[in-house]
Amino acid sequence: MWSRGLTFVRNSLANQSCRFSVAASGSTTEIDDFLHSINTTTVQVPSKNTRTLETATEFFRWLDQNPVKSINHFINAAQMSITVRADDQKKVFAMVEKMANNILPTCYDKFGVLEIVDSLRFLLQINPKSKVVNDVQKLFLEKGITSADLQDVPFNTIVMFIRYSDSSVNEKILNILADALIRRIEKELGNSSDLLAILAGKGYEKSKWFHNAKFVAAAEKLVRVMGTPEKCALLKIMGNHKQRNKLLLNTIVNSISYSNECLSVPQIVSVTSSCSSLTFYPPKIARKISEDLEKNSNVLSAWDDIVAIADAFVRMRMGDEKSWSLLVRWAAENVKQANVGQLGRFVSGLARVGEPSGKPLAAALKPLLAREKTSTPTSWLNIVYSLAYFHELDAKHADSVLNQSFVDQIMNSTMEIHDRLRKAITLLMISSAAKIDMQGEYKGPTVKKETFARFGINFDAKTIRNARQLKYSSDNKECDEIFLKTLFKIAPQDTHCQLPNVEECGAFVDVYVMPDPETELLVSTTQWGSRKPRPIFFYGWMQTKQNTEMESSELKILGQEQLGLRLIRANGYDPVVVFKSEFDYCATDIEKVNMLRSKIHKTF
Repeated sequence: MWSRGLTFVRNSLANQSCRFSVAASGSTTEIDDFLHSINTTTVQVPSKNTRTLETATEFFRWLDQNPVKSINHFINAAQMSITVRADDQKKVFAMVEKMANNILPTCYDKFGVLEIVDSLRFLLQINPKSKVVNDVQKLFLEKGITSADLQDVPFNTIVMFIRYSDSSVNEKILNILADALIRRIEKELGNSSDLLAILAGKGYEKSKWFHNAKFVAAAEKLVRVMGTPEKCALLKIMGNHKQRNKLLLNTIVNSISYSNECLSVPQIVSVTSSCSSLTFYPPKIARKISEDLEKNSNVLSAWDDIVAIADAFVRMRMGDEKSWSLLVRWAAENVKQANVGQLGRFVSGLARVGEPSGKPLAAALKPLLAREKTSTPTSWLNIVYSLAYFHELDAKHADSVLNQSFVDQIMNSTMEIHDRLRKAITLLMISSAAKIDMQGEYKGPTVKKETFARFGINFDAKTIRNARQLKYSSDNKECDEIFLKTLFKIAPQDTHCQLPNVEECGAFVDVYVMPDPETELLVSTTQWGSRKPRPIFFYGWMQTKQNTEMESSELKILGQEQLGLRLIRANGYDPVVVFKSEFDYCATDIEKVNMLRSKIHKTF
């Protein structure tokens, strides 16, 4: 790849540069290549000499004809050096650094603002750790340069200073440069290359840019004229830095979603990964991804891409059946080309999201598994859980996670109480599946709720609160204000229902009631006796797959909840499943009550 690939690019040229670099390198990661071009190139062309030098030989020949004797000579030589292609730059940069050490100290007394910023900008690109970088920074501070003093410094020079800044740059200097950039950004940020260059710098906290109204406004204007690769690159930078600026995200996602241009496979990987990292996935981007994935179905060729897309889909709780069917079909057709790690991640993802069509892949994975080759205890636990979800659990794999040694290892791998509880519930489910699915033939170790008392999990009121938080995170509004508020009108909480619990099989139950089949009323808890009540499971927006056309059904819920329902039924319970979307179809509170009463009294 050529180091001047983004020299003074505008939007159309940036697209060409991205396409050229991908074709030249043979890379399948188009977005990564585009970001790499930002990281390894400059967008500043020599201002005094339009000539470019591609090789080290050309540069050294030019240097012989143009000896460096002053600060202006040095800056001109530095400008020429950055046009040399990447594989020759090491030798050229070493020569430029040597010249800087020899020439610049003799000129310090002649340095003005322009000379200081210009030389620093190139020195940071060539070697930010060099002694002369520290010397010139001292000059900057000694002269008391302020952001107002930088008004005559070319905007692009400041951009590239930010781009190549790192921990070696004095924070006060960096803040002064950043402030100068912000002052001029609305009027002078005119191309996407400058925007991406600013965000590619490592010395400045990215969130400070994204929280600045002027920067966001300027970025929004640029997004509307950016090419698709640039939009994807910007989205990826935001994802990498966990920058969830909704205003800018909406602009980017809307622009990508409503574009007639089909996203390539690498772009789909980038967009899905970024959106899932930012927990930002409105229906419109999901539809775009689904449609474009289908258009790319004949060019899918790499397991790494399939796994990356599936991982992002799981985090997005993607429920589009066409997309999952496409991925599963491709995986089944190419299962022999996958290594165990790739197949294991894919199958584990299918089990997490609750995609039952992955059962043949789980069957193919099972004989390939070896505990000692799994990277972490958590990864192994997830793989064995996936076998339980797909009815593929056998004694060997159940024993591998239910033995005391592994239980101690996995539970002591974290001290965070919610993570411990999540692992305990997973182990309970695997233990229950081992007994149920192997029809009593499993003779290996098992776990019970009492097993986890020594890890601080007693399944008391505190544990139940934590289990509820695991299901609803910090937002239980839908459950409390829609479901429970309606339920308590027909089943008062003090007299006719039991509060949440984690069953021995690991299933978290929101509430229990007992319908009277003769009167269609609910029985008081004092009269339940030894009869099994009906457990009720409520699923709100965050507990179901998203962007799915299927009607409210158990296939819409996530994998662990599907497994929990299967196990609790095997233990003799008749659960009631209620979706928040069912309440949405009710126009009045009376309709909500009647809908819930009908579900509770319905038998299967």
